Amino acid sequence: MSENYSTGIAGLDAILGELEPGSIMLLTGPPKAGKTVLATEFTYRALQAGNPCLFIAAEYGYRDLQRNTMAFNWFIQSFADKLHVIDLPTGLAGGRPQDSGNVRYSALQNTTDLMVKVGISTRSLYLEEGTMVSVFDSASILLAFNPPKLVMRVLKAYNDRVREAGGIALVVYTEGVAEKDIEDEIPGLFDVHIHMDGSVMSAVRGGEGMEAPYRITDQGVNVG
Repeated sequence: MSENYSTGIAGLDAILGELEPGSIMLLTGPPKAGKTVLATEFTYRALQAGNPCLFIAAEYGYRDLQRNTMAFNWFIQSFADKLHVIDLPTGLAGGRPQDSGNVRYSALQNTTDLMVKVGISTRSLYLEEGTMVSVFDSASILLAFNPPKLVMRVLKAYNDRVREAGGIALVVYTEGVAEKDIEDEIPGLFDVHIHMDGSVMSAVRGGEGMEAPYRITDQGVNVG
């Protein structure tokens, strides 16, 4: 990705500005604040603009991602050649499915396998396309299966892989999952911190912040 990046979500772009290649964003907020809707729309708009995307489905599986997007008439299936998915929770029901096309399966408690697949996907997208966008929804679920310090190392490694590919990433995290010292440490791994509280969205970047009201509609996230 050689040019600055716009998310395609008008109100969000207004508070973020254009993003430089290698920018890694953290999206936080309490449960039910609309984080997953924003992450899903971020993915769809990236695909719609012709950008290849790596989606790490940790909170829900690939089929749930398809259902979530269809609720807003975002048909990500039509971008199957551009969308790479790493599905973490589907195997919890018993037995890991076989990888198929651009959809790879891993496990929430196997962070080594997860990072191998992240490396394969980011390298493949970079070599094929020279650009990429990635979404990780959500990092907080990893804490239910792994020690906090290990999760921190995973996040750092993930961020490094995206930066090496000159990509843009959005990582979702639900407040209150980890101990306060870990939650205070997490934002330091990211270039931009977006927060949603249910009515106001804020973005802090380079020590400067902007905010705007938002609401969830049947068209997605309406900011401003």
